[in-house]
Amino acid sequence: MSSPITVYLPRSKSIVIRCLIVHYIRTEKLLPVYENDSNDIKIVYNALRTIDSQKKTSIEEECVVDVKDCGAAYRFLMALLSATHGKWRLTGTPRLLERPILPLVNFLTKHGAKIRKTKLGWSIEGCELQIDNIKIEASETSQFVSAIMLLQAKSKNRKSQIVNRKPQIVNPYIRMTEAILRMQDLHNSLLPKLADWSAAAFWLANALLNPNTHYLLKDLHFDKLQGDAEVVSFFMKWGLTFTENELGIEIKHINHIEITKQNIDVTYIPDTTMILATLAVCYPFELTMSGLKNLNLKESKRLDILVGELSKFTTIEKHSESIITIHKRLQKLPELFHLNSYNDHRFVMAWSLFKNFGNVVIENPECIRKSYPEFLDKKSFILLSD
Repeated sequence: MSSPITVYLPRSKSIVIRCLIVHYIRTEKLLPVYENDSNDIKIVYNALRTIDSQKKTSIEEECVVDVKDCGAAYRFLMALLSATHGKWRLTGTPRLLERPILPLVNFLTKHGAKIRKTKLGWSIEGCELQIDNIKIEASETSQFVSAIMLLQAKSKNRKSQIVNRKPQIVNPYIRMTEAILRMQDLHNSLLPKLADWSAAAFWLANALLNPNTHYLLKDLHFDKLQGDAEVVSFFMKWGLTFTENELGIEIKHINHIEITKQNIDVTYIPDTTMILATLAVCYPFELTMSGLKNLNLKESKRLDILVGELSKFTTIEKHSESIITIHKRLQKLPELFHLNSYNDHRFVMAWSLFKNFGNVVIENPECIRKSYPEFLDKKSFILLSD
């Protein structure tokens, strides 16, 4: 097989965003961001810069912190601003302000936060919170838990206990937050070298659809922080080989195999859901997916869109709000695909898999910059159009 095609992936935004916030809380300094970083990382960086500038002035007027469509910034900075002296207004896009946050608000309010809902977002008066030795309910979204945990970076003496989680199943995003809080020197860590596994999932799926593929996924490693690396176990079973070296991970697809019926729980790998579902239609194979109950609460109503769009190509059975079965496609795929991104970056990547079967036109592909800015530049693999 010839030399691998090098694929450049974005840095993991889940890791970088947490590191940005923890480092700022500890040092009141900002870690650097790069031109090819995702929009979400830049949103958090700019928000922290706004907060830092406001703290250095004597102005008592309300300061607006706009986090656009970044859910992580919405949850994490809600907690940070609640514990940061000053008057703040946390806001974002209309869709973002519709997304769940009340459990976090109620928790913070219970521990002394002064937060008020307004038509333009949330009015927050930062104050000292009583969060020593707290118990954190982990049955809600992991970002609520992580938001509270990140405040521990303010003091080495603060401890928390995460309750209502099964000891044998640790949410990977909570585990990621715990690990970052344990890091003492974030600036000199391997932070710049941690490529994103949710972005890599597209290239694994693309490789599976193309026998004799050989990719080098630059700066991707089998780190213990990113839960999305779990997809490797599926793709190994389906015929890909993985080799890690100092440059990243090489993947090869030598033998195309028949994939039998699959059952995958995506509870802890939600960002790979759209890729896996679209792959099942493309390959094709039957796939039952569970753990979908929060999918409609993301950047778009992902579950409804996924079922609606993929039903154009095969039969999809919706068992509940958490479980669907994508039946093995029997009909031929069209030669032209005209699909809507629904302003959701995950659908741009998922729909791009159809390029292996025909021409693809995706409305508003620019939203991919939220997580993978360089994705649009790879026109030798993908045809995207406004």
